[in-house]
Amino acid sequence: MRCHWLLLGAVLLLSAIDVTSSYKVWKLARANGNFAFCLYRKVINGAAGENVFFSPFSISTALSMTYAGARGKTAYEMCLVLGFCQLKSTVHATFGATLGSLNSPKTQYILEIANRLFVQENFPIRKSFLQLTASHYSAGADDVDFADSVVAAKVINDWVAEKTHDKITEIVKPIDVLGALLVLANAIYFKAEWLCPFNPDDTRQTLFYPTNSPPALVHMMRQTAKFNYTYDRRLRCQILELPYKGCKVSMYILLPRSKDGLASLESKLTFNVIVSALAKLRAKRLSVGIPKFGIDAGLKLNSILKSMGMKRMFETLDFSGITPGGGLSVSDVLHKAFVKVDEEGTEAAAATIVITKSLSVVKRQFLADHPFLFLIRDRTTGSILFLGRLTKPLVSYE
Repeated sequence: MRCHWLLLGAVLLLSAIDVTSSYKVWKLARANGNFAFCLYRKVINGAAGENVFFSPFSISTALSMTYAGARGKTAYEMCLVLGFCQLKSTVHATFGATLGSLNSPKTQYILEIANRLFVQENFPIRKSFLQLTASHYSAGADDVDFADSVVAAKVINDWVAEKTHDKITEIVKPIDVLGALLVLANAIYFKAEWLCPFNPDDTRQTLFYPTNSPPALVHMMRQTAKFNYTYDRRLRCQILELPYKGCKVSMYILLPRSKDGLASLESKLTFNVIVSALAKLRAKRLSVGIPKFGIDAGLKLNSILKSMGMKRMFETLDFSGITPGGGLSVSDVLHKAFVKVDEEGTEAAAATIVITKSLSVVKRQFLADHPFLFLIRDRTTGSILFLGRLTKPLVSYE
């Protein structure tokens, strides 16, 4: 199939972001991006050889709402780990501006981000906290009786299912919310068609080479056209941009040069390195092969966030910005994510729940036939919406 991708001329990605975004929104994207790759490295440490997929933006948003109620050393730790210290008191307003841009209805794709508070009936939550989360995060509040944990879990799961178009139907179990006083929730749903879809008639079975497993057959989508592409010598990987309709959001695939090069690529990743690499993208004509794939993933982030330096929110009651006198600590941070990539485009969803209680010689060919990293990024704000890697091909995408 012959199809020319609509490119944004020779304008560099970074320049596009600087022109269309405020400096504070860019600083927030950088903070969230740094957090994303730090979190990614922690996640893969416990997932050797496994597929990984999550929404760093969803996690940052849920934790940012939690941060709005933190005080003292707890707030300081969260500020350091989340990278909010340079934004200081403007972080929540900047999140609001970012969410407003991302949730714009004037797009050729679906991107929906929603936030909600679930509050124990008669729990004395500060009006200032409710006003802040409503104003900057559009987060309404629902009263819930967590003593009836079965009903409470159903209320939360039903909200997440609705906001993720039934892609995530159970993020909490009754035992998770038993005794909860406040649950902060974020959900994100994305569905977009490729600017130029792959022709299903060109999809054919091709060998995929996992790092430590025998080769396996995958359904490889193919087309030859002009793509934004580069080879980054520092990262030793090919980088391909696959824009979605409207060209505001793209998928970027980072394919290591060697079949066992993913670990080396992952060790070099930072937000600044990615921005620098993406700025080198140029239009080239090449043959592209991408496997169809799907991933369902779940994470309990408690130990990971603690290892990143965010310990006190799990161990102290320093959330007096939420309720007079504090009396809250975080018991669990739970995350689930889903992605499906096929000839038409991409569908992805994620949800994050914060539960509080008392206490990879370059050839002009891009054939993703071995493990690779991929991310979905909003070009306007610079926000990394989803981040993952594909290491095993035999994952259901139906």
